[in-house]
Amino acid sequence: MDYQLIKRFFEGKTTPEENILVMTAIAVNPELNEYFVTQKRLAYTNDQITDYSSFIPASSLAADDGRNLCDLQCEAFILQKEGITTSEEDLALESKKNYWLRSQGTPLFNMGKLLESKGFLVNRVYEASIEVLEKMLKRHSVIVVVNGDTLENKSQDILSEDFSLDNNPNHAVVVLAVNKESGQISLFNPAKGDGVSPYDLSIFNNAWEESRNYMVTVRKRKKNEYNPQPIDTSDVTINPELQELIEMVCENTHDEWAVGKLAKAKVDGRVLKYGRVDGDRITKGGNKMRYSHYFLPYSSLSEEDKEPDRRMVLSTIKLLKRLGYRLVNINSMYRCPDCGEVIEPSHNFCPSCGRQLTWEDFKEN
Repeated sequence: MDYQLIKRFFEGKTTPEENILVMTAIAVNPELNEYFVTQKRLAYTNDQITDYSSFIPASSLAADDGRNLCDLQCEAFILQKEGITTSEEDLALESKKNYWLRSQGTPLFNMGKLLESKGFLVNRVYEASIEVLEKMLKRHSVIVVVNGDTLENKSQDILSEDFSLDNNPNHAVVVLAVNKESGQISLFNPAKGDGVSPYDLSIFNNAWEESRNYMVTVRKRKKNEYNPQPIDTSDVTINPELQELIEMVCENTHDEWAVGKLAKAKVDGRVLKYGRVDGDRITKGGNKMRYSHYFLPYSSLSEEDKEPDRRMVLSTIKLLKRLGYRLVNINSMYRCPDCGEVIEPSHNFCPSCGRQLTWEDFKEN
């Protein structure tokens, strides 16, 4: 078969008649069949990598100190620096009780929970920079998550065939000082004991990048202080098919709100009704009424009134995607013809029953 025709087919530039010609050839030519499956799987994998290449590893585990306690030890170090004496055993018990510490380490999003429980103001920041880190160090204690192998520069010391590097963010350290002039950074590294160790700043940067430059800033809280630090999702794109899902979630969210408002009005001894002006009033008959211009079916709301729900749902879906989660409609997923389990175009074999998969198993639904 003509190579240019196949190339145009994969680029989506063939006519319906040419599509039939190519698909017929694929069905009877084993080599072309294998090539087709390979290209489809590669395209699928590349789409996934492109779509999720900037995800935040919030569920990765800080656990590279030998006992999976590196974050706990960093938080204990900060407590000690602030004059609060506590034992590692007590902190471990509290952390395990609240499921902040898992058997394999502390998830990044749980780091700082012990310090929060002691009344400290804790902010979790992704995609920070050395400049931001320096600024925070003036008023805060700072824990960062790095790749332990990269920090120790083990990539330059491959001594055996069975040596392997962990490419995940897996180790918590406390940053104490940054010196750009000398190109060094001072860290409390639980894996090194109780002392402070200097590290090359460029090597630290490489290790820090593995966690998307994640840091936890800590300082004593002022009364009622709140410094929101939402994860930036401005560059996250949403597939068109998710727009319908957004509207469905918005409608359900609005209905949930209405049910809650009805229940509260009942507790207050009032009747909730639609009214162009919000507020509580007592009718001539003595009935207590509560009016809300939102108390309408979602479809009857103005576009302006729908916007807050849409923003909230859209930001939530974007956040899930930024955190590495995938939203997939189960009805559109491929299934193994033998056992019915879900299969992905990247699979050569069914992960459940072991069936060897062919292009036929990934025909468009």
